[in-house]
Amino acid sequence: MFPQSYFSLLLLIVCCSANAAQIVTLEQIVITSTPFQKKEAETAQPINILTGKDLALKQGTTIGDTLKQELGIHSSSFGSSVGQPVIRGQFGARVQVLQNGISSLDVSGVSPDHANSTEGLFAEQIEVLRGPASLLYGSGAIGGVVNVIDNRIPLYVPESPIYSFEQRYNSVSDGWSSALKHEGGIDKLAWHIDGFIRESQSYDVPNGGNESGVIDNTDAQSWSGTFGSSWIDDWGMIGFSINHLDNNYGVPPVDELVRIDLQQTRYDLKAEFYEPFAKVESLKFRFAYNDYQHAELEGGVTVGTEFDNKGLEGRVELVHRKLGLVDHGAIGLQAQQKDFSATGEEAFVPPSTLQSYAIFAVEDIHVGDITYEAGLRIEHQQIDAKGFNSTKHTPVNASLSALWHARDDMFLSLALSRAQRAPDIQELFSNGAHFATQSYELGDKELKVETSYNLELGFKAKFNGLSTELNLFHNWSKDYILQQRTGQSFNLDTEQINTACIGDCLPVYQAVQQDARFYGFESQVSFPLWDSKNAKLEGQLFADYVRGQLDAGGDLPRLPPLRYGVQLDYTRDNDFAAGLRLTRAEKQDRIGDNETPTQGYLLLDANINYNWQISSSSQALFFVKGTNLLNETIRSSTSFLKDHAPEPARGAELGVKITF
Repeated sequence: MFPQSYFSLLLLIVCCSANAAQIVTLEQIVITSTPFQKKEAETAQPINILTGKDLALKQGTTIGDTLKQELGIHSSSFGSSVGQPVIRGQFGARVQVLQNGISSLDVSGVSPDHANSTEGLFAEQIEVLRGPASLLYGSGAIGGVVNVIDNRIPLYVPESPIYSFEQRYNSVSDGWSSALKHEGGIDKLAWHIDGFIRESQSYDVPNGGNESGVIDNTDAQSWSGTFGSSWIDDWGMIGFSINHLDNNYGVPPVDELVRIDLQQTRYDLKAEFYEPFAKVESLKFRFAYNDYQHAELEGGVTVGTEFDNKGLEGRVELVHRKLGLVDHGAIGLQAQQKDFSATGEEAFVPPSTLQSYAIFAVEDIHVGDITYEAGLRIEHQQIDAKGFNSTKHTPVNASLSALWHARDDMFLSLALSRAQRAPDIQELFSNGAHFATQSYELGDKELKVETSYNLELGFKAKFNGLSTELNLFHNWSKDYILQQRTGQSFNLDTEQINTACIGDCLPVYQAVQQDARFYGFESQVSFPLWDSKNAKLEGQLFADYVRGQLDAGGDLPRLPPLRYGVQLDYTRDNDFAAGLRLTRAEKQDRIGDNETPTQGYLLLDANINYNWQISSSSQALFFVKGTNLLNETIRSSTSFLKDHAPEPARGAELGVKITF
């Protein structure tokens, strides 16, 4: 049963909508992650979009940190340098992070202490897709897809050269970051150059966090550089980019001091052809190769375990016009190969090669005021692990959704989907001590495909300055894969598994499959409080909730709590803005086996920003952000290290972004 606060908020949304009179047009932000380039209000699936100044103000050091205030999204932190997005209680392999529509191709899914290599600092837009739309990008994206969109492969030739410089300082970690970007072009040739340097010290925590007031070994140093170029013509475009990332960061110590030294070089290729054939609107090619390595340094110096992953992914997508009963559609092919190896003391997963091939299609049909969308994806995955026979799985995904344009800016949607996920390498073949999670992990090579059936109901509307959004979802998962504690212990001295812990040991976790279900809601209502000729004050109420249960009894681990709050935004002359956001998170005592509960907290954040239009072609954005202003000790229920590393203390971030 949903909490009572949900029904109160739903009642407020319905009442406010019913009493509104004058209709205005919803904001029209184009969604680039869908093949039809739809507007935000034209999709039946719930979607979060961050762009422009809003993205600049919410920018964090990780993708999870950047998105954690969005509806239905939390961050699974592992120190300040690791923050994986958690969508509706799903994380890890069930949430895909993409760079311009192609997988990150790193090893962030192998362990929660591995940082995602996708960098959002230069993103022009970040889109989060949930529901049936995620089948375009992979069978594993049951939770959702996070697509970081930048212009590293230029899609246009700028009229004049563009230069951008950004500088940030964060008091809670004494962190500095500097970023530069340049875009230019001659005739039909365009280019893009960017780079950043980021450095931070170990971050502070409130007095109740620990005795020292600092989480040791959470300092980090990273830098990155990118060059991209495109040839752009009337027939389409073709371009490429090269990116290098170097990241050295520490993880909060539990028993030992460990740092991760990461290097990655990524190559991307993109080609688009406009109207190449009759009835074809566009033909798009994407290709990426990623050469990734990281070493885990014991004591911060000695190489303990080395991870190496060489990933290759390509996709082709054809968007067609009306064909018979279908008004608009897209069909595509996708292929991926990963060569993964881990050597050293913590090599709990054998060297493996993963290959997957997929075909997908999404089609639109318009009947009066209703738009129907159907999708299908068939994928085949094969994993060849050293010392094991090949494992093969064939997930099949299907979706059907309907969007009713009740009025010009009132939309009701219903979506049904069947999503399958093949087990990944560590779920199948893990066998070893995993010190990041303080466990001994055992895989099961007999795991079957995980299947989920999803039902989604959505409502969006905007009336006379008041806008509302409500999403209800229910997910039934068959053969859900999870790590379950066996009650046995692994003795680190004898390297044997025993029924009882004698001496220094780790609990043993076994990959198992059980039926489970997730259900919850996301809701928000924004409304005007005061409006004058050149200034206005707006308010927003928001809430989200997810519950995950095993059908056999018990709750799933690391689920986010009920969260709700209020936000105030003041703007003046489109140049000055200020905001205040108060979030209440309830305690999370519906926990998994052998998991500890987390207490509720109040999170108060604030921001002030001023946009100075220096000239017609140059501007400067100055901003100050205050975080955790009440200095609460916050332990995130989605974090593996919640008992050892609470979230940062009260802090301020100052920044300036100059574009000319």
